[in-house]
Formats: sequence, C-alpha cells, structure tokens
Amino acid sequence: MARRSASAWTLRTAPTMLTGLLSTLFVSVLLREVARGGSDSPLVERILRLWGWSWLIPAGARVRVEGREHIQPGQSYVVVSNHQSNLDAMVHLAALGLPLRIMAKRELFALPILGPALRAIGMVEVDRARPDVVAIDSAARDVLASGRSLLVYPEATTSSDGTIHRFKSGAFAIAIGQGVPVLPVVLHGTRLIWAPGGNAIRGGQVRVAITEPITTGHLTPSDIAGLRDDVRAVLSSTLAVVSGAHI
Repeated sequence: MARRSASAWTLRTAPTMLTGLLSTLFVSVLLREVARGGSDSPLVERILRLWGWSWLIPAGARVRVEGREHIQPGQSYVVVSNHQSNLDAMVHLAALGLPLRIMAKRELFALPILGPALRAIGMVEVDRARPDVVAIDSAARDVLASGRSLLVYPEATTSSDGTIHRFKSGAFAIAIGQGVPVLPVVLHGTRLIWAPGGNAIRGGQVRVAITEPITTGHLTPSDIAGLRDDVRAVLSSTLAVVSGAHI
C-alpha cells in the first residue's frame, strides 16, 4: 500500500509541474500583452483565475469555499491568510472570487518572463531583507484605489508545521492607513497536497474559510499591533475548527 501511494505521488507530481510551468510561461506572456491596455482590464482577472486552476486541477486539489457571503461586491480588502504551501496563491487566485493582487517576495520578480508580468499587472514587490516601506505603501495604495484587493501572507513564509506563526505588521498598517477592511481567510489542506520544501504532490481537499471582515475606519496607527493580534487570533481559531472538521 505504501509503495502504491508513493507511486501515485510521483505520477501526479510530473504532470502538475509540467502543466503548471507551461501555463506560467504562457500566462506571463499573455498578461504582459493584456496589461499594455491597462492592468485593470477584467481580462487580467480571468487569466489569473485560469492560471490558478492550471496548477490546482492537475494537482488533484478539490477546493471548497465557505463564507462568500462575507464579501461585499465592489469593496476592496486587505486579504490576510495563513500560508501553508506553494499552492496557496493559486487557490486564492482561482477560488476566492475577488480581483486580487498579491504582496510577493522580490525573488519572484527576479525570474525571467514571470517577473516582468507580475510588475505589469501591479503585483506588490517586497524585499524581505530590506523592505522599502514607502514603495510598498505606494504600490498597495494603487491596488486598493483601483477597486482590487491586496492579498498578504503576514507570516512572510510558509508554515513548516501547519500552525499559524508570528505575524508581521505591514498588512495591518496598510489596512488602517487606507481605511479598508481586513478580510481574514483560512486555508487548510494545501500543505497536505504539496508540503513546503517537498517535491511530492498528491491530490486532496482544500478548504477555504472566509470570515467576517474587520473594519478599520475608526482605527489609528496606535491600533496596528492590536489589529494584527486580533486577526491572528481569528485565523488560529478558525483553522482549529476547519482542520478538525470532517470534509
């Protein structure tokens, strides 16, 4: 039985990587062309959703989303989520149902073909070693002012054990500074499909739990730490429920 399981992982890994990498190449070229007419084109959002599914379908990820009623059409959010796998961004792009831009590490922007595409559509670049707060705030403001939402993983890296680790404060400073709600979103299951640092990919259920937004219009910079801790508590308690539930 163990040998059969390992073989299945190997058979799923190859087509997922091949399909995902080819789609990433195609999507990168396509996004740059579409963005010439403006990065706010609805076509950009459709392409990003298809890009997400191009990784999730061959990986055998069966995505279930709960809490869509908490999303108000036309509202921009700072979306805050736990980070368990390289597949997380693809789940958010494919299934969340929001026009999203992602705060992502500089290393991705340094990749040929993909990096220029990410810049062209307004993804937000972060140098984790020496973050440029002014540049990040400006890019985030542009995203939110355009009516799109900004996705941030405040742990700043994938969790090695699946628990929610300490949060950085940047996402919450942006939310308060721009007066937009924070939308906490919990992911469970991506780590079991593609573990951080691993090569084996296996199918499985992914559960996405969207919780109630937290308004920030009444908050000031002195509330950043409190908001950060409150959101982490919401995500941690929701993850405990989701991971313990039968799917």
